[in-house]
Amino acid sequence: MMEMWHYDFMQRALLAAFLMGPVCGLLGIFITLRGMAFFSDAIAHSALTGIALGLFVEQVLQSRFHWVNVAWLQSVLLLVYCLIIALVMAFLFERAHLKADTIIAFCFTGSVALGVLIISQLQRYQFLEGALFGDINANSWGSIILITILAAFCYFFIFWNLRALTLTTLQEELARSDGIATRRLNYTLVIIIAATVALSIKLLGALLVSALIVIPAAAAKIVAPNFRVMLLAAMGMGLVASVGGVMVSYQFNTITGPTIVLCHLAFLIIALMCKKKSAH
Repeated sequence: MMEMWHYDFMQRALLAAFLMGPVCGLLGIFITLRGMAFFSDAIAHSALTGIALGLFVEQVLQSRFHWVNVAWLQSVLLLVYCLIIALVMAFLFERAHLKADTIIAFCFTGSVALGVLIISQLQRYQFLEGALFGDINANSWGSIILITILAAFCYFFIFWNLRALTLTTLQEELARSDGIATRRLNYTLVIIIAATVALSIKLLGALLVSALIVIPAAAAKIVAPNFRVMLLAAMGMGLVASVGGVMVSYQFNTITGPTIVLCHLAFLIIALMCKKKSAH
């Protein structure tokens, strides 16, 4: 087991899990309380187009301008695309006279269709498995730096605005009457969610990344006696399940993304069993 620390790719994967696990768990509390679980899932699926655009730009730069070492552009374009699609959906929630689930549905299905079309034209189907289920080798040290910056900003934003975020989540009208800038707060949260999803995709893949956000929050809500314990429990479970999932994946040579999700589900099952036992 200790030999995994000697491999560069395992160091990066464990560090990514250590940083993103608690951040996703913490964000998940606010996302699930707002009923936005499908929103984060839609961004993750839409990210397929961001990945496809990255591959397209990389191919153009390499074939026409002979540029090499432009893999970092994929991460940048993926991040930018996720931010754009999240802000578009948030804007339509406000302005379009449509229900949120309708807006989410046509945004992410259209985005997935465009992504698959671009990848099929590029004939680079081998990237689809990594995009959908994650790739333990995909995190570069540049990605780890981006994840570290995002994690630091996320902790600062949430704990600095904890009262305002909590009130806006539970009673938005009351928060607005209390002088809280709810619109700015909501858009900032949307940007953080989009960035978190974009940077988590390499670890889990587009199909599974929302599990990292939703499951620890759901498990924490089952067992926590109050809101502050709920936040800490979601962060703790996200950390242990993410790092544990990477270690189990290495030990048993399984795909990283699904293994991490199953570790999260194990925590949810334990939480349900604890709740049932305490009820008796």
